[in-house]
Amino acid sequence: MFSRLRLVATFALIVAILASCSKQPNHQKLIPKDAAVVAGINVKSLSKTIAWNVITGSKLFKEMQKRMPEKANNDLAGGIGKFGIDPLNTFYVYLKTDARFTSGIRVTGLIPLSDASDWEAFLQKTFPSAKVTESNGIKKANLEGNLFIGWNNDLLILMNALDFSAGTIRAGVSPDMASELENAFKTPQENSITSNKNFASLENAGHDFSLWINYEQIMNQYVADGKMTAVTVNPDMWKNAAMACGFDFKKGQITGDLSWYSSKDMDSIYRQFGANNVDKDLVKMIPGENLDMMFAWHLSTKGIKSVLEKTQVLGLVNLGLSTTGLDADQMLDAFTGDMAFTMNDLTVSNVSSPDGTSQLGKASMSYIMKIKNAENFNKILDVAKQTGQMAPLANGYFVPVSLTDTLFILLNSQYLVTSNHYDVAANILQQKGGKPLKPETEQLVKNHPFSLHFDIAEASRRIEVNPDISPADRGIYEESKKLLKSISFFGGEYKEGCTSSHLEINFTNTDESSIMTLLDFGMKINDAIEGKNHTTREPDNSLIPS
Repeated sequence: MFSRLRLVATFALIVAILASCSKQPNHQKLIPKDAAVVAGINVKSLSKTIAWNVITGSKLFKEMQKRMPEKANNDLAGGIGKFGIDPLNTFYVYLKTDARFTSGIRVTGLIPLSDASDWEAFLQKTFPSAKVTESNGIKKANLEGNLFIGWNNDLLILMNALDFSAGTIRAGVSPDMASELENAFKTPQENSITSNKNFASLENAGHDFSLWINYEQIMNQYVADGKMTAVTVNPDMWKNAAMACGFDFKKGQITGDLSWYSSKDMDSIYRQFGANNVDKDLVKMIPGENLDMMFAWHLSTKGIKSVLEKTQVLGLVNLGLSTTGLDADQMLDAFTGDMAFTMNDLTVSNVSSPDGTSQLGKASMSYIMKIKNAENFNKILDVAKQTGQMAPLANGYFVPVSLTDTLFILLNSQYLVTSNHYDVAANILQQKGGKPLKPETEQLVKNHPFSLHFDIAEASRRIEVNPDISPADRGIYEESKKLLKSISFFGGEYKEGCTSSHLEINFTNTDESSIMTLLDFGMKINDAIEGKNHTTREPDNSLIPS
């Protein structure tokens, strides 16, 4: 019963989204510029991604129609509109620090209205005991759980206070919250976030979902709370620093564009971190056979030293290293900063025993690092050997990790390679053939300062399902296994005060919008939980990893 209601509500929302008229998010100007976090859902953009004719013509739509009660089908068109909420608009939620609460924040939601009278009727029916007051053209009410709401003809604002130190909503909200709610309707232009050009750039991009993190505000709060006493810091280091994230639901894919805006004080340092891509020769050494996960990075050693100097801890670092006969310059000069970590041949196998079936996981884990100054590197190695944990072998050392696991460290004058398999480390170091990276993966790695790649389809095909798990868990696993193809996150380039990166979540179903695929996935997971084993949707075996 409840699953059907959830399905009806989800479908009703889709209908309302695609059937309504669009409006510009004028309420954006009410967000204060010192908000710590701002999240926005641009339903107008989503409606462009999911055309109505695409939805009604999809197999998923036909399946949803068959599952819904007849009465629900008849009531869909008018149900959501009775709430008075304008569905085809941009909805915002922002978090703001609030000194009245220990480690607390205020949460504020901005919801555009299409008909305030319909909203009030819905409120009266749902919360009959809510007392509504009015002042300065704003109607207000205090609902259960210390949730304050206020609205005028065009906008509904929800406000609450959280105390993360307690992990729950803080009881006994200050009476000032009512006036704070009223103030939220009249944010001065000079205090509006729309004056921030970087935030404006994020919103003008028209992403389906946006996330703004005001790093300056968060850091200032940390300092005010006395949480940054270990190092000497200057507020100029994070002045105007922020993270802007925009996510889009596309056909067979979810993409994300992430931008880190640094302060002018840190411009030269971030420029160093984003100046160089991963070394191309190191990329060629990455084993591509049965590659499940790979992370590659060019970490600027010059940039690391600049950070140590900026935070005035370089002297402390050198003091600590003096006991080993090394200093920061020697440590950083030993490496180019190019490195890669990979996981290959992941397998999870069932192992039977009198007590039941257990699972045994295996994988080949490898790390590659490029050496810059062999003399300084050998000094570091000499210090490491003094621990007594490294036993010598040809071209390197081995370190027993447990009774069954050993870490092998092999090196020459240019590279250090570590792996839990000796032959894997030896082949990487000697660059002995082996299957190279897929061309698209190689381009991803060598053309950016960093890249992270998960081949979900490759890894999932070598994972066996434990026969002892419940049918529900088995159903959840099987559907999850068919959902994603790969996840890639890459970038690190720096330009005009901004470090950019990009995220791609690729689905096995490339024929439909990723939103529809997720809705379909949610229904199938719900069926698995309820013990159902049916679907009216014809499976496409070409989408299932072999």
